[in-house]
Amino acid sequence: MDQPTGETVTVRALGPLPDLDSIVFIHSKNRAFVTGRGPLGTEVSKGARRFMRVGMWLFLAAGIVISLAVIVMEIAERQQYSGLAATLRTVDAKVVGCGTNDVPYLTYVAEGKSYHHYTPQTRADICDNRSWQVTYIAGDPDQWAVARDSPLKPFEDDIDGIWIVMGPTLLVLALFYWFFSWLQTRRAGQEARLTKEGALIGADLQSIKWSSGGDSSSPSIRVGFRITLPDGRVIEKRQSFTNFDIDHKALPPEGSKLLVLRVDDSLQQVL
Repeated sequence: MDQPTGETVTVRALGPLPDLDSIVFIHSKNRAFVTGRGPLGTEVSKGARRFMRVGMWLFLAAGIVISLAVIVMEIAERQQYSGLAATLRTVDAKVVGCGTNDVPYLTYVAEGKSYHHYTPQTRADICDNRSWQVTYIAGDPDQWAVARDSPLKPFEDDIDGIWIVMGPTLLVLALFYWFFSWLQTRRAGQEARLTKEGALIGADLQSIKWSSGGDSSSPSIRVGFRITLPDGRVIEKRQSFTNFDIDHKALPPEGSKLLVLRVDDSLQQVL
């Protein structure tokens, strides 16, 4: 059909096209595209792609730095604990006070000085006829325990749990951003190929549904369409859009005319 005065389709077509004024455009900018007055309407803006890439690198860098810092701190604390454990000394001890009304206690010589301590807990075997030993921390013999116990508490790192989980969490977020950045880059590549290699063909609207989305998703429309190729094949497809200019309160009726930019069966887009 004849095009309106002053508006001529400049994109290669696979056959006769409907009148421009009868066509429903999902993206209003695509009318300018088919007449050579503007770029193809995109689902993903350059700003959105840049945001995802920057976010990915920031989360990745922060995740790596925090994870490495936690690992280094963990290793340092374990080395400190191991170094402290290496200072432990074990010496013989004697029990004093058995057979009297006094509470028995242990006495031992460490670093040239005598030390006298009651056991932390009452021991029923304290007066048994056996040899006793105590283990103390070198430089601080008052920190002691009956051998084979250790005066050191079991190892526990002093790293706040939030830092332990933050690094892996940021790395997961980086992976999430990378995945969506990859999808966006892939879509941008498809749109570039459509612009370079695509040809126009008329289509009929079969169905259109609008979704309001939710807390984690944007409003969208799902378009079902049918095209008849020059070789006589009839193809029916559905495509979803989150970036559209159609009023969801006044959706076009079935049978409305559409334009599809097509490369092959695997790559085509309703305009």
